[in-house]
Amino acid sequence: MESPSRAKSPLQSLELEVGGMSCDNCAAGIRKALLAAPGVHAPEVSFALGAARVEFDPGATSAERIVAVVVDAGYEARIRRAAASSDEATRAEDALREARQARLRGVRVAVGVVLSTAIMLIGMGPERPALAWVGGRDGLVAWLTAIVQFGVGFEFLAGAVRAARLRTSNMDTLVALGSLVAFFYSLGVVVLELDPKLFPIHFESAAMIITLVSVGKFLEARGKRDAGGAVRALLAEQPARARVVRDGELVSVAIEEVRVGDRLVVQPGEKIPVDGRVETGRSRVDESLLTGESLPVAKGPGDRVFAGTLNQNGTLHFEARAVADDTALAGIVRLVRDAQATRAPIQATVDRIAAVFVPVIVALAGVVGSFWWAIGATRYFPELSPVATALLFAATTLLISCPCAMGLATPLALVAGTGVGARRGLLIKSASALEATGGIDWIVLDKTGTLTLGTTAVVRASAAPGVALDEIAALAAAVERESEHPYARAIVAYAHAGPFGRTATRSAVRAVAASAPLVEDFEAISGQGVAARVDGHVLQIGNRRWLESLGIDLAPLVSRAPDAPLDGQDVDASAPAATSIFVACDGRAAARFEIGDVPDPTAKPTLERLRGLGLGLTMLTGDERSHARSIAAALGLAEDAVVAGVLPGEKAAFVESLKAKGHRVAMVGDGINDAPALATAHVGIALGSGTDVAIEAADVVLVRRELSAVADAIVLARRTLRTIHQNLFWAFAYNVAAIPLAAGIFVPLLGPHARLSPGVAALSMALSSLFVVTNSARLARFDPGAAGDPAWRRPGT
Repeated sequence: MESPSRAKSPLQSLELEVGGMSCDNCAAGIRKALLAAPGVHAPEVSFALGAARVEFDPGATSAERIVAVVVDAGYEARIRRAAASSDEATRAEDALREARQARLRGVRVAVGVVLSTAIMLIGMGPERPALAWVGGRDGLVAWLTAIVQFGVGFEFLAGAVRAARLRTSNMDTLVALGSLVAFFYSLGVVVLELDPKLFPIHFESAAMIITLVSVGKFLEARGKRDAGGAVRALLAEQPARARVVRDGELVSVAIEEVRVGDRLVVQPGEKIPVDGRVETGRSRVDESLLTGESLPVAKGPGDRVFAGTLNQNGTLHFEARAVADDTALAGIVRLVRDAQATRAPIQATVDRIAAVFVPVIVALAGVVGSFWWAIGATRYFPELSPVATALLFAATTLLISCPCAMGLATPLALVAGTGVGARRGLLIKSASALEATGGIDWIVLDKTGTLTLGTTAVVRASAAPGVALDEIAALAAAVERESEHPYARAIVAYAHAGPFGRTATRSAVRAVAASAPLVEDFEAISGQGVAARVDGHVLQIGNRRWLESLGIDLAPLVSRAPDAPLDGQDVDASAPAATSIFVACDGRAAARFEIGDVPDPTAKPTLERLRGLGLGLTMLTGDERSHARSIAAALGLAEDAVVAGVLPGEKAAFVESLKAKGHRVAMVGDGINDAPALATAHVGIALGSGTDVAIEAADVVLVRRELSAVADAIVLARRTLRTIHQNLFWAFAYNVAAIPLAAGIFVPLLGPHARLSPGVAALSMALSSLFVVTNSARLARFDPGAAGDPAWRRPGT
């Protein structure tokens, strides 16, 4: 038996902020270094996010050692603070550090632009005797180029050295090799006093290489920040301080000092610091930060409030229920970060290409240089030295190749897409979930609480002969208060409210719970009903099929029509038919409740929009077929789009049957009995108002209750996939077209002018990455609720 000291420790998760990466190959090198460290499991490193996530065994290593591994590899690293744990000073420190880094990048770019311009102007001018002390015109140009090469370009040289230490290569390798070749070749021409007609000097090319790529990286960093701004925006909404009642006094404390159970006060215009439940006061709260819903929500005693939301017009006194990393805001930030750190399936192919891209380009540059030195130079450029011609084409080939665009194409679009989702209350749990959502062609929707509001009510009730309806209703309510099903809440509300105003509110449930008799042996039978012992009686409450399977004769309830509507008025003939719930007491039929469900007013237009997106639709429910059909008719669904009377396991089987037919299926639900189907579908979509089990099983969580968010999620996923495909097409098409041009393949066909200079090649490389960054930043401003754009109306577009 293994001793406790040798037992494996549970794995812990660590997130790092990583600086100094120049392309996805840097991330691969860090991943390789982390994998070689003891106790580290499944490291994920994202160049687009500048972050790493590591699972590690605390018995074999520590967070500090893992940071040291990254630092030893030549990169900057620090532990990322938890979503809601940063105090005001820490946030100011982070902002100052980011501003300092941006300012340093800006200074480097400015110096590079000024010196590169001077190098070109001086290089084109005449020799001046006054410059003899620095070696003449060419000597001055050499000194200025050295400042650009080793000052402005230091980050590229350092990056190339880091990659070499990790036995890999990256974009810095290409920039460093290309610029150093141009610089030292030109320096050799000047020092050896070679004929510049045979050996043209390319100091301006070396300087322009460094400057143009620096400008590109500067703009790329700004674009990446714009694309990934959603998480920062969420974190910025967390107040740094809160007013808490301590010893009868109202005091202001740092947010980290708030504890569960504290009483807090929020004035109009202030942001709510932690999650809680209102005790006194009424107000309206802007929850658009979490839900994307612009209309404020009324709050009063008993209602929940959430950290980061804005209190508008009243003072609220509330009890803290969740603080720090347990708040809804922190959970959303964590979920978005988790999703952005994952890798989409489409990225696997890109990673394999990127892993060999730079070595292949370096080898290709060697082949190109050898060709022009041995064969091509004397034939097409007789006025130049073969060595000069070979170095020119080799450097151009190195510099025009762009691994950055490939590395950024997928993750940056995913960062932007998941960020847009977070701002609109669409939480996509992983990159693979987003990719799958963009490809679905069929949606299966649960009825209760999804297509309907879930605010069900008892519209008719009847008791068996000899049974007092009020008494059996009280017993049934005592049992049903243990259940979260909307029908259970309706019965509880009926027992509490009497013959009028019967709505299934949670306050009614709490009122019944306070005075209900003791319930024992409670059991919920999935898809059937509930059973329990209460006040000396055994009750079964559920659908007709289940009670009859128990041998209970329901004829006294089925053979007669229910009593008149409870409010004494006729039921609207256009209202959906009600579902019958039967109650048996001590093995005999006791009561029948007719429960009606209210269709969600947003459901019908949402279903029409989904059809417009080219999606097949099915309503799946465990309710009776007649009731399901009436709901479907009210929503504009055809009869063949309704599957009723199914158990939870049968819901999953139906989803499997659609998958077997070749459909890419999404399941939308909110209850425990939807969890198997949510897990079975290609994409599970849970409403944020649903149960924890449903949300856990889902791939996409819709924070706002509106069903229209389902269509928004699909439109957003399709648009994100379209952006990824555009980015990848550009990245690969650029390299396929540019590399042969840089290698001089068109010179034999079009003549000596069909070649590029190293400076133009560097500009092309920078523009290639900028296209990907800019295209992804456009996605960050996308509104998935906009209609009328046909570009994302079909799966896979």
